[in-house]
Amino acid sequence: MAKHESPEVRRAQILEAARLCFGEAGYHKTKMDDIVARAGLSKGALYWHFKSKEEIFLALFDQFEQAIFASWEALPPLPADQALQREGEIVLATMLHDRSLVETWTEFIKHPLARERFARLYVGSRARLRETIEAGVERGELRTCDASAIAGGVTALIEGLLLQALVDPDFDPMPAWNESARSLTRGLSPEAP
Repeated sequence: MAKHESPEVRRAQILEAARLCFGEAGYHKTKMDDIVARAGLSKGALYWHFKSKEEIFLALFDQFEQAIFASWEALPPLPADQALQREGEIVLATMLHDRSLVETWTEFIKHPLARERFARLYVGSRARLRETIEAGVERGELRTCDASAIAGGVTALIEGLLLQALVDPDFDPMPAWNESARSLTRGLSPEAP
């Protein structure tokens, strides 16, 4: 008989199992039975917390989004160049903590409702990066620039590094991110030509 756990613990257990299943087999091939087996729960326990595979999938996306934004909000006040560096590191570290999350991330892009959430995530993350850049411009740490365009470019850089890590397990994107972020912020320096 399974030990009685709080609803929060059970939900976390189900989401962890689902993330692994979606990362290994993809959203469409994963069955509720797969998640039940991986979580070590009964079907009734799973359905008590989630009505469908899609609900689990979207909750997993929401969990991912909340983790990124909570980590960003927890950053101490930093100069703009350091803030941009850390914000990118947080995304990469969160995604690469477990390769199955990177695999699941590709599933999020394919799912229509998750794609809508992804669009909102992009809007929010670009806004956060834009604010970081604009604050750096206001403090004189960065030169005047199109902060929205730079935020979009930073997002694309991070995504491209994640994609490379997905297809090449030997590729470590963190050194590439660190050097790219330093080059970007040097180019945004008020002293840059």
